[in-house]
Amino acid sequence: PARDVSRTCLEWPTVLVVRMNEGECPSSAALTADGGGGGTDEALEDERRLAYVAFSRAKARLILSFVATEPSGAPATPSRFLGEIPAALTVRDSQLR
Repeated sequence: PARDVSRTCLEWPTVLVVRMNEGECPSSAALTADGGGGGTDEALEDERRLAYVAFSRAKARLILSFVATEPSGAPATPSRFLGEIPAALTVRDSQLR
């Protein structure tokens, strides 16, 4: 998510958050905050809060995306935060077509 949360009072009809992947959101810095690759609860909670701020700016539609494969061809992992969203609140891309 955008790191500029200074505009927390603003809302938009549609909000698009891209690259909801591990290493992006939560950031690689948060994931390695403990030095062992697991991250600290505090660092991950801060990233979760930033994601929530971005999500809560949407008035009507929130679009979240992630990549399955990095430009290098390496597989990418969707953000753990996506798994925390109740399925009843989501529509997958395949359901939109």
